[in-house]
Amino acid sequence: MRKPIILLILSLFLALSITAQRRPQNLPHYDEKIVHFGFLLGYNQFSALLKVKDPLPEPDKVVGMNIDSQHGFQVGVIGDLKIFEYLRLRLTPTISFGERKFNFNVIDDKGIYKTESTNIEAIYLETPLEFKIQSKRWRDFRPYVIAGGKHAYDLASLKKKKIAEEDLLLRVENTDWMYTLGAGFDFYLQYFKFGIELKSSFSFNNMHIPEPQKPFSNIIDKYKTRIFYITLTFE
Repeated sequence: MRKPIILLILSLFLALSITAQRRPQNLPHYDEKIVHFGFLLGYNQFSALLKVKDPLPEPDKVVGMNIDSQHGFQVGVIGDLKIFEYLRLRLTPTISFGERKFNFNVIDDKGIYKTESTNIEAIYLETPLEFKIQSKRWRDFRPYVIAGGKHAYDLASLKKKKIAEEDLLLRVENTDWMYTLGAGFDFYLQYFKFGIELKSSFSFNNMHIPEPQKPFSNIIDKYKTRIFYITLTFE
């Protein structure tokens, strides 16, 4: 899924770069501003670093599991502070909507092998603080890399509190600390700056809440969230 999207972005980047060479430079004094603001829209894909226990605690019930990548979207605002010519500090409060699908390989009471799945909704309120390291501007184009960290709180956890304990196959933490890495391209248009950004976030901590009395929870040794983003920025 990611490859066609990335190829589309690269094609758009090439088209905009060629167009930029045929006209006078847009927004020539834009980067002289100390502070500027904007908003972002994007696509996300929730996945995970998953590790099951070895040996399995209940091999006669649950024999394995995996997590399917799920798709979602995000919206947010941008606050950008210039530190010096090639370095900026960005705060981008964002709300991300997504889902995590856990698949469990089980053996039922009749000895039949099957797969049981549960979806865990995620509504992340994120506060990323990132350094944006820019290259020298080339006409109306400027690539950059970003690195930083963020705090994420899962608003969907408020809904889970209303679900009966016996109906929850497993529980995950509602607070996550993550580091982020990515790269992007800024295009200076006539009236604003447009950007395309590819970024991934990775959990520092184990998000799984152990519950040994539940077979589906007991199989998990470690679960860390990974999120891939494709973001459009308007500043």
